[in-house]
Amino acid sequence: MTQRLFFAPGRLSLLALCMALVACASAPPTPEAPRLGLDDSSSFGAAAPNAPDAQLADLQWWHRFNDPELARWVERALEQSPDVAIARERAVQARALLRRAGGQRNLQVGGQLAVEGTSRRNPDTRAIDPSAAITFDWDADLWGGLRQAERSAAAEALRSEDLAQAARLSTAALTARAYVAWREALLDERLLTDALALQDDVQRVVQVRVQAGLSPKLDLDRAQTESATLRADAAEAAVRVQQSSAALQVLAGDRPGALAGGAAPTLPALSGAQPVVRPLDLLRLRPDLRAAENALVAAAAEVGVARADLYPRLRLPGTITLTSSALSGGVLNIVSASLAAVLDATLFDNGQRRAAVEVAESRLREATEVYRLSLLQALQQTEDALVAAAGARQRMQALEQASSTAGAAVQQARVLYDNGITGFRDVLDAQRSALDTQRRLLNAQADGARQTVATFEAMGLIGPPARN
Repeated sequence: MTQRLFFAPGRLSLLALCMALVACASAPPTPEAPRLGLDDSSSFGAAAPNAPDAQLADLQWWHRFNDPELARWVERALEQSPDVAIARERAVQARALLRRAGGQRNLQVGGQLAVEGTSRRNPDTRAIDPSAAITFDWDADLWGGLRQAERSAAAEALRSEDLAQAARLSTAALTARAYVAWREALLDERLLTDALALQDDVQRVVQVRVQAGLSPKLDLDRAQTESATLRADAAEAAVRVQQSSAALQVLAGDRPGALAGGAAPTLPALSGAQPVVRPLDLLRLRPDLRAAENALVAAAAEVGVARADLYPRLRLPGTITLTSSALSGGVLNIVSASLAAVLDATLFDNGQRRAAVEVAESRLREATEVYRLSLLQALQQTEDALVAAAGARQRMQALEQASSTAGAAVQQARVLYDNGITGFRDVLDAQRSALDTQRRLLNAQADGARQTVATFEAMGLIGPPARN
């Protein structure tokens, strides 16, 4: 027997009212993200007067250095880094949560299967009646709570994508700095090794002079002390080489191991001028700022979810039940169909839902302040990086000149000592000064490379991941 399902005029009026309420429900406005007065005319005070604007190629800034090996390490880290992979999986989870939130607004359909057995007076006669039911449920979402939940999930999905980009930017910068540290340690070790070899030559000369009675035994003691000190410094530098190489390999997702430094390692240097973006461009370029703005959107949507929970919830559940009777020859019949309108309302909850609204509103204000703080920190980081990079360049210029004059002083002191005009202390002082100047110059060059990397990172320059 087939039954047809009819809607009474009153029920149709109720459905029409529900649809009208759904259409009228509006989302709470998202507060405007603070801009701190930034406009197109704003600029960084530490930027060079003729600094070029950032170009599309600067999104892969690791190729801007005159070091292909640096680019290879950064590319490997972006592909294999666990931090990047973790952020990528969190983005996958956020997209799945968005699909789930969207599905909750649609019709929910379920099914039930049942088998009923009935015993008769005659023990040899039994009736087994299988049945099936299709259930469906639709939430009218009168006050837009489900829609706001989907809006929040969409903002969280975008935020997770931004955080994945932030992880890529951080990984690229960390890898580049680790590469610079490894190269710096290698070059420092070689400086000390060369200085030790030179000191050994000087010590042999001093020993000959002492044996010939031309110099006091004190000179030999001083030479031996200087050699031992250099060997200790070289051993310390060798440790830094191993530690920095291990850090670089782990950042690239590799197991730490022996890493060859090459025959003539050099420090990476930027090819061309350092590009500088406008402060206003940070809002678009920096993934952490975009993530903070999406967090603001999500927090505003959560306020809508909490407010909607203050009002009654209208659901429209229904059921269609089918049965197949063994006694009727297995003919499939629709035996019942129903549609209901269920209005759920909480009459008293001791202020719990109102407190939830207050929490959501407070989180929205908190998200606004977090965004403002993130923007302030981004501006400070960029200014600091530009100032530090300019300072490193000035240090390099001064130390290059000092290194040249210190080298000449060593040669002159050795000539004077060989001719008996000056004492060995002058030779040691000149050598120490020259070595110290060379090591300080190396550190300034490494700092220049690190600050260049920090500048690219502070400006938020990072290209999108490669699509397979």
